[in-house]
Amino acid sequence: MAILGIDIAAGGSFAYAVLEGKSIVEKGVLSSRELTHLFKRYRVEVLATDNIGELFQYGRPLVRLLGKLPYTVEVVEVTRGAGGYRKMEELVREHLGVVRGKLEPLETAEHLATLAGMGVGMPVKLFEEETVILVYRRISTSPGGMSRNRYMRNITHRIKSIASKIEARLKEARLDYDLFLREESGEVTSAKFVVYANREVVRRYVKPTRGIDVAVAIYSAPAKRGESSTRGRLLILGVDPGIVTGLAILTLDGEVLDTVARRSFSRGDVMRYVQQWGVPILVATDVAEAPEFVKRLAAMGGAVLYTPSRDLSSEEKAQILDKVGWQAKTSHERDALAAAYRAYLEYKPKFEKIEKEFGDILKFEQLEHAKALVVRGYSIAQAVSEALKKREEKETRVVYITVEKPCAARDEALTTRLKALEYENQQLQRELDDLRREYAQLRRYVEDEKWRDAKYREMQTRLETLTRELAKKDAEMEQLRKTLLEILMNYGSRYRLVHISQTAECRGNEPVGTICRNLSTVDEAVARRTLGVPLKQVAKLELGEFYVVDLDAVRELADQIRRRLDEKKEIDLRKLVEQYRRGLI
Repeated sequence: MAILGIDIAAGGSFAYAVLEGKSIVEKGVLSSRELTHLFKRYRVEVLATDNIGELFQYGRPLVRLLGKLPYTVEVVEVTRGAGGYRKMEELVREHLGVVRGKLEPLETAEHLATLAGMGVGMPVKLFEEETVILVYRRISTSPGGMSRNRYMRNITHRIKSIASKIEARLKEARLDYDLFLREESGEVTSAKFVVYANREVVRRYVKPTRGIDVAVAIYSAPAKRGESSTRGRLLILGVDPGIVTGLAILTLDGEVLDTVARRSFSRGDVMRYVQQWGVPILVATDVAEAPEFVKRLAAMGGAVLYTPSRDLSSEEKAQILDKVGWQAKTSHERDALAAAYRAYLEYKPKFEKIEKEFGDILKFEQLEHAKALVVRGYSIAQAVSEALKKREEKETRVVYITVEKPCAARDEALTTRLKALEYENQQLQRELDDLRREYAQLRRYVEDEKWRDAKYREMQTRLETLTRELAKKDAEMEQLRKTLLEILMNYGSRYRLVHISQTAECRGNEPVGTICRNLSTVDEAVARRTLGVPLKQVAKLELGEFYVVDLDAVRELADQIRRRLDEKKEIDLRKLVEQYRRGLI
């Protein structure tokens, strides 16, 4: 495993050191753009730094490269530990025994790589759990010309075609995503997917490509370093989705906190932006049929989706803005604010009833919690009971029981608690039924995948067998073609066509040149003491009842049989002489 340690040097460049095993294999000073070559050369898996802020400030090209690599690089901030940040001089003195007043950048880089290899430091989040797939054109059409419109239409068709294929793969892989199309003069110039999954997972299904006119790039979205909410305040979020997405953030009291409109605002960007104000529990839109973006956003944040009974008209939106007194900069912010405020008005009577009847006994957080439960479908009694239970968990209450009514208040509280538990039980039962159905679907899906895998392996084996047989047949055909060509070229001089009737059943003492159809080998011919030759050894080609006979082979085999018969006669004569000498004859 290779570890790269870097530290900022003079002029915005970086001192670096590459650690492989336990030794430094390369070090020096390079710009952030030149550092990118080290990842390809050594396949660096860990990047060690003493200040992650320096990497974002001076190493933007390096960050972009890390987002495009086909594997994940772990970024470790060595100076950060469980107890906070420590100086590099303290760390090298404690772990390496090096005592220095101030370290040079090159020394710091070496020590960073060494300390990271020892497990010092903490991993930092360099990218969000989101991956961007960008389909874009590579050639500009701005110079114009007679063919510009036709060329733009072709580019648009190519981008849409590639985007549709990518979308099909993401759906098949069941990956959650947002899709944004960028248009110029009515033509699509790029398609941007924001996939809510790790880059390595996405690259299993979609690969980066680079064509002449259109390219596909895949990279991780850099981590957003925005503000985080100091309070867990509950919010109403109005959304107007599109190429430009508008947001409106309201409290549960109807106070407008912020409105904003941005281009290519993904769901992850929306959630990160809203979190600086609090947690949305109600996501609203201004149309009766909620767009898919809004549905997914509500599900992503675990919020309740609100849609009006009918689409809000422009007059209704204008009236709502006049009533709120908020100056919306764009029509997208206006539509989002109208949706959020309409959702607030829907729940306002119940919110006011909770505050009026229980505001004296519930704290602010408990009131917010009760309102959130009402939004989720609880009755006011159930919501207040849950809020009281939340208070009971945090503090001890002293209850005074009067003699006249010793159990009335407790019975009422228990009855309310019982109703709340019964409702919770019903909800859990529904969730259990949903999970059972989902389990059954997943089980069927797994069984189908197993069947497909088995069928695929069977077809693959069959294909390999047929391929081998086809290759064997091709070789046989090639050999037959060569044989036929040889026969045609030498027919009459070396080869002769013989009918089956011209062959014989050889029993012994047949003359030279006889072709024996009942013999297979020369040994059989010698055993039968015939000068006939086996048909199988002289037939070059079989054509039904006809055989193409090799005359040269007939002569060679006849000579071989004659020689072996002569040798056998000599052997028999010697045997007779030997037996005579012994007096056996």
